[in-house]
Amino acid sequence: MISACVAVAQPAPFFVVTETAALGGEDVKVDVYRPQDSGSVGVAVLAHGFTRDRLRDRDLAQALAGAGIVAVAPDLPSAVNSLGNGDAVAGLVADLERGALGLPPTSRGRIVLIGTSAGGLATVIAASNLPGLAGWIGLDPVDGTGLGTLAARRLRVPSLVLLADPSVCNLFGSGRLIANAVPTLTRAERMRGASHCDFEGPTNKFCRTVCGKGEPGMADAVRREAVSAALAMLDPVQQDVPEPALPDPMPPTPPPIVPGER
Repeated sequence: MISACVAVAQPAPFFVVTETAALGGEDVKVDVYRPQDSGSVGVAVLAHGFTRDRLRDRDLAQALAGAGIVAVAPDLPSAVNSLGNGDAVAGLVADLERGALGLPPTSRGRIVLIGTSAGGLATVIAASNLPGLAGWIGLDPVDGTGLGTLAARRLRVPSLVLLADPSVCNLFGSGRLIANAVPTLTRAERMRGASHCDFEGPTNKFCRTVCGKGEPGMADAVRREAVSAALAMLDPVQQDVPEPALPDPMPPTPPPIVPGER
């Protein structure tokens, strides 16, 4: 699975290793941010947005690792195939369960998925096929086709959705459709004053030109919320609380009886 490994020194309470791994039939780069201490509370798999790459997850990955969570940030294999990217993320989780990327085997209940923009769509698709995950966090996810809403209806794990102010870059707040469809939603919050660009880090001038610039401090606020939610989802005490049973789907309505028909 792993064909290369490059260590990058960091003057921080974590270190970074870059691997080359096969995801979705493509060889891609994967950055693994590990806490400096030998132990960790779990693993967060990150997914970047449309036309972006793993480097746009750097700030969040560093914050997660600094809080004791191993952060795994891959380049997604496709720029346009959300279903394929979802399958790739699910495959990466399966690899982590067996032990991969220099990490020991990690149970699914110690893994949380975090996706930004189109990465939010890919991760909600993956999470819908991975019962037993610690949780899913959508950072201003987008859904222009309805695939995210369909996947969200199948989620059975704790979920958080953070939203930016509506703009063309988040399809005018389309993430709220995903949030409204999640039966196990813990919280959905619009981060007022936040731009779509505040949900990746580092961002760049191109994103701010196209999507708008958020108010000062919003990017830090988004990261704090994401890290706090990931820690809560990975908290063993929280995981010991049984999830409420979901209602059974409503039975189909019988066709009306027309007089004279047999």
